[in-house]
Formats: sequence, C-alpha cells, structure tokens
Amino acid sequence: MRRLVVDGYGKFIRRKGRQILVTEEGHVKHRVLAEDLRQVVISGKGGISFDAMELLSEYGVDLIVLDWRGEVTSRLSTSLMRTVQTRRQQYTALSDCRGGLIAKAIIYAKMRNQCAVLGTLAKTRSETSPEVTEALLSKRQEVAERIKEVEGLAPAPPDELRNSLMGLEGMASRAYWEGLSTVVPSEYGFPGRTGRYAEDPVNAMLNYGYALLEGEVWRGVHFAGLDPYGGFMHVDRPGRPSMVLDLMEEFRQQTIDKAVVSLITKNVIGPDEFEKREGLCVLASAARRLLIEKVESIFEAYVRHGDIKTRWTDIILSQAVNVAKYLRGEAEAYEGFYQRW
Repeated sequence: MRRLVVDGYGKFIRRKGRQILVTEEGHVKHRVLAEDLRQVVISGKGGISFDAMELLSEYGVDLIVLDWRGEVTSRLSTSLMRTVQTRRQQYTALSDCRGGLIAKAIIYAKMRNQCAVLGTLAKTRSETSPEVTEALLSKRQEVAERIKEVEGLAPAPPDELRNSLMGLEGMASRAYWEGLSTVVPSEYGFPGRTGRYAEDPVNAMLNYGYALLEGEVWRGVHFAGLDPYGGFMHVDRPGRPSMVLDLMEEFRQQTIDKAVVSLITKNVIGPDEFEKREGLCVLASAARRLLIEKVESIFEAYVRHGDIKTRWTDIILSQAVNVAKYLRGEAEAYEGFYQRW
C-alpha cells in the first residue's frame, strides 16, 4: 500500500469505479486503485468529489490537507477502531505514572535520535571538515548528558514530571540545533529552530516536512485507537493533537531533519527556491515537490527495527500500537524508538 500526494494547482480528485483518478484540465494525470492506497495528501489548490471521499473511506484511506504554510488543516478518516478501553486507560494514565513513563520514554528516544543524527553528520565530515566534526561531537556530548538526567528522573504522573522533562528536552534541543547549524551553508540564513512561522528556507522546509510526518503519525494514532488530543508530554489545548505531537518527537530527527539536511547540503534545493508570503518564507512549487519526494521515499525506506527490517511508516504505526498495548496492560512497558549510529 502506498501514499498519493496531489500537489499544485488546478488538480481534481475523482472516482471511477474502484479507482482514484487525478485530473488536470480534464485530462487524467494519474490513476490508482483505492485498495492500493493508505493515505492521500492534498497540497495546493484543487478539489475532490464526494464519491472519491466515500471510496477512500471505504478502504480506510486517510485524507490529509496541507495549507501553503505546510500545516495540516483537515483530515478525513474511517470510523474509530478498538477505542473504548484504550481511551479509558489513556485518560486514566494522565493521572498516574504510566503517562509519565510514556512521556519519559518518548523524550529519551528523541534525545537518542538527536545524538545519532549529530554522530552520523560528524562521522561523514571527519576528513573533510574536522572543525565541524569537533563542533558536532561537542554538541552530541551535551545531548548525551541530558539523556543521563532523563534516565535519573523518578516515575511520576505527567503533570509532576512535565516541567523537568521539558526543561531537559529544551536544553538538549538547543544543543542539537546548534550542532545542525554548523552544517547548514550560510546562504540559507538559518538562525536555528524557530517553530511554526518560518522566516528562512530551512525552517520552512522543516515545517512542511513535519506536517507530512504529522499526517503519518496521526494515522498510526487513529488505527491504534488512541485519542489524538490526549497527550502526556504536550499540555492540553483546544485543537492541539497532543498525542500526535508526543509521538512525533521520536521520528522528527531521523526522517525530516536528515531529509532537510541532505537536500540543502547536496544543493538539491537552493536558497533561491523560496518565496515570501505574508511575511513568511514558503517553498516554491518545484522545491516543495522535491521535499515531498524525499520525505515520501524515507517513509517507505526499510530500516532495522530489532531483528527485522521494516519501513518507517510501519514503525510509526507499531509505536502507536505499542502505546495502546501498554495502556491496556498488554505490555509491561513502553519503549520509545531510536536508532543507533
């Protein structure tokens, strides 16, 4: 099963029998059986028929819509699965140590992935850029020190653990982004990670990539029967999918961050392939397509997970399922996913 990304302007998605067709100015540009899809991502200006939406729902295919800023604005999915017991336990865990242990496991995995990315970048530059390598390893050591502090935190409910976890996560992330900034060419004007409203090309790419990752993680959370809005690390806010954002933390570094670094350091996407809109930096259409292709290829790539090789998209789903299993008492613990280098 695969993902269909419909990007650009003037495209329309419709149904023909059991097929999903993408048309432009009346001409069919792409066709695929609905049963062969797991997700459709719409980016740009276009349309979709009710018949096509019904067919996607019938086959359990997610429909994700991104706006020009690279933010998820809407999502259509099938009815909820195995929800009641899982969600009851999820809400209860907000007040006991299980929720805190999940948050701790996620932050621990995030930091381990940060270390892995910095280590990999340092290793590949050891001969050509020894000064950059030294800076990367120094920042990696800073993150490693925060990992030890996370390990030392005693079990507690999320509300009692959150401030300590977020403080350590903030220090580790500061070091991580300072390390990554050493490999970003100066012409991109990267000031470090700034968050949602990007004013430079690198943050614009990160935001768009994270939106694609959000759609993938949301799918996993949905099929695991979890409440996407009931997170343990991110606090509750109206409209904030805290559980999705929690689980995303395990996957940002190895999927999106590495993709963006690769595209800019290999000059696949140059600093002139962006435009300003309402004071924000956004990807031009060609750059956006290149980023989408890169991220999609990573989601479908096989990586080692335990004793087997499996795709990133399957790992994301399995991690959401593992959270649900732990909450229902079907697993003794939840272990976050991270890669070694």
